[in-house]
Formats: sequence, C-alpha cells, structure tokens
Amino acid sequence: MTLPRILFFAVLALLFTACEKDDDNGGDDPTLDPIILSGSETAPRTLESIFNNPATADYIVDGTWSINAAVTVEPGIRFLMTPGARIDIGSSGSLTAEGTSDQPIYIEGEAEARGYWDYIRFQSNNPNNILDYCIISHGGGSSFSNREASVSLVGNAQLSMTNTTIRESQRNGFIVTSSDNRLPLFQNNTVTGCEQYPIGIRPNQLSAIDETTDFTTGNGFNKIAMDGTSIDVPLTINKVAGPYLFVGTTSFNSNTEISPGTYIEMGPGARIQVGSSGSLSMIGTSSDRITITGEQPAKGYWDYIYYNGTNSPENQIKYTDISYGGGSTFSGRDAIIGTNSSAFFSMENSSITNSMRYGITLRSNSVFEDLGGNVFEGNEEGDIND
Repeated sequence: MTLPRILFFAVLALLFTACEKDDDNGGDDPTLDPIILSGSETAPRTLESIFNNPATADYIVDGTWSINAAVTVEPGIRFLMTPGARIDIGSSGSLTAEGTSDQPIYIEGEAEARGYWDYIRFQSNNPNNILDYCIISHGGGSSFSNREASVSLVGNAQLSMTNTTIRESQRNGFIVTSSDNRLPLFQNNTVTGCEQYPIGIRPNQLSAIDETTDFTTGNGFNKIAMDGTSIDVPLTINKVAGPYLFVGTTSFNSNTEISPGTYIEMGPGARIQVGSSGSLSMIGTSSDRITITGEQPAKGYWDYIYYNGTNSPENQIKYTDISYGGGSTFSGRDAIIGTNSSAFFSMENSSITNSMRYGITLRSNSVFEDLGGNVFEGNEEGDIND
C-alpha cells in the first residue's frame, strides 16, 4: 500500500474515532459546564438545553433559587439539586415547566436519596405556574411547616400540574397548605415512593383531583390526606384511585356532592358537619357504592356526620356504607349520623354499622326519611335514637 493511501485511511480512522466519542456525549463540547442557579431571579428568563445528551445535567440548583420573575423551562432540560437545595417561586414570579412525553423535564437530586434536596414551593397566584411532563425525584428534605413535601403551595398560590411524576420524597409528595390555593388542572400525575402521604390537600381542592392521578403504590400511606376546614362554595368530591383520609372537622356550608365509588376514611375523632345553608348528597350506585369508614376498623374511631339545621332535599344518602363512627358523646351527635333543629335527610339502600353509640340520633323535629333497603348492624346503643 502506498504512503498516500496509508495516510488517507489513518485520517479516516481518526475521524471515525472522533465521531464515536461525539456520539458518546451527544456531540457536546467537552468544555461546557452546567449553569449554576442560585440567588434571586428578577428578570424574565427562558432556560434552554445546554447539552444534547439527555442524561447530562443542564442546570445545577445550589442553595435557594428564588424566582421573582417569569421563568420558562424548555422540554428535555435536566436539573440537578444539591444537598438542601430549594426552588422558591415568589409572589411576583412564575415557573412554566412544560416538557413532552418524549422530552420530560427532570428535577432530581445529585444523589439518588430521599430528601437529598428540600422543595419546590409556589407562593405565586400566577396562571403560568405549570408543571407538565416533569419528573421530580429525591426531594422532601425540609421539616419546615408547610414545606414538608417535594412540591408545595402556600398562601394564595395556584398551580396546574399534569402528566407529572413526583417520586422518592423523604416526606410528602405534594401538599396544598391553604384553602385559598387553586389547582386549575391536576390530572394524569403519579406520586410514588414517598415516606409519608403522596398528596395532602384542603377540601376546597377536592374537585380538582380525579381517577387519572395514581398515588396508590410505594408510599407510607397510599391515600390523599385532607385537613378539615369550612367550605362555603359548591363542591364535588370525585372518586379517585384510592382512599381519602379526612382529618379534623370538615364543614360543608354549600351544596356538596360525593361521587359514586368514592372511598373516605375518617381519622381519629374526625367529623363532617353540614351547615344550615349547605347540603350533602351521597348518591352511589348498586355497582359503585360510596364508603365512609374509620381509618381503623374500631367502633367509635371517628365521631359523626351532623346535619346542623339543614333541611335541604339534597341531603340524600343512597348506596352508601357508613361504619365505625359514633365516637362523640355530645347531645344529638352521639351517633354515626346526628341531627338538630328541623334538619332533614333521606336514606335508601345504604348501611350504618358498628357505631360505638347509636346509628342515627334525631333531635328537635328533625326528619329522617327511610326510603327502604337500609341495613343497621352492630350499633352498640341501638339503631335509631329519636
């Protein structure tokens, strides 16, 4: 072989080797480094991909990155979070992170360890707060009140979260801390591998969640935790992929509907009250019954459902099974269902079982309309106290 031919093939080999190396790192410039994000973001900014290789981090969040302007994240970007790192969206900021099914946005710890970083906290009531096709991993390191989750909303913040996965949180996955928070969209999400609850919300947000979000595997408690408060607007409680856990006292002061198939567990001493201006419609079906029961199968584990002066014809109980309540000794509330002052409710094809006291207590000219097909069993002091 002549010298020119030898040189020609040698050059080809070098080019081929160079191409292989470029393929290994996606053709990226080896001198490039990820961009560090820290301090306060005060001007609008769009974050673009730095590297072609999707496995390479484009940005590193170090310490607290405070967003006080409009920040947009393009599809396919990968964030690495340093130990204790935080993303804090202030009241004047917004975070729009919209990935795609084949180019999700990753927000993950430098190490694959639960609680490696702290949280993403939204304090902004901006409709541009969006998480779509994001994968958020290894957060939940903070023990501060209202920030004990990988993603949290505080104050009057709002967030649309769709097609997003939150996983491996040291505490909760996603929490809503205020009745003033809004979830315009919350669908097709997955929350898994959290040491505590996957989702914690207030009653005002119950209408936003449906069966498309999966929270039923790998968490310390595979249920949606719901802190009690007063609700003064019409509300629908949708059937979801697993149970709700009601804690404290939940007061319905407007029209409230519980959808067929909904499963509600009541925490210790938990209560539901229906105010004089409210109603509670629990209408299941023969194939998709509603269940309201104690978190533990112990008589008197929770207190009562109390119709407090409401005589709305919408107070209907159909194809609903209610059990393990009756923990209260209050007059008129010493039963799983109690009433006062001219209250009305009807019941059909439903059951009240295993009360520590009565099944139903009726007081002050209240009316219980028994439409048939009802079952009373295991109620310690009797089925109906009138």
